[in-house]
Amino acid sequence: MNFQKFVIYLAAGFFLLYGLAFSIAPTAMALLITGAELQGTSAIVDFRATYGGMTIAVGLIMLYLSKIGHTQASLIAIILVLMGMALTRTLGFIVDGRTNLLMYVYLGLELVGSVLAWLALRKTA
Repeated sequence: MNFQKFVIYLAAGFFLLYGLAFSIAPTAMALLITGAELQGTSAIVDFRATYGGMTIAVGLIMLYLSKIGHTQASLIAIILVLMGMALTRTLGFIVDGRTNLLMYVYLGLELVGSVLAWLALRKTA
């Protein structure tokens, strides 16, 4: 397996597993990630759809683009998604203040993932 495919499968796999976890156990995942319990059925359904369904879709898009020969597009999607998350997470740190350790771990993973995708993208050019 080449480096580009490895990065795509790594990112897509993470999104698929993360989305699946939120689809199966949105309340437990919300508590684990944020330390807050979801209140009410609408909150649970929305977390399941947004963090579960949309995250699964992002992973599938990454895989699909790669499968149809659009490796560069898949890597660009990874960079855009992860950098979007990293930038808005950083905004949250600035605007909202102190948070739990996991948010800093996520920021680190988003930045590392973005750099890996960028390095893989450079190899396709």
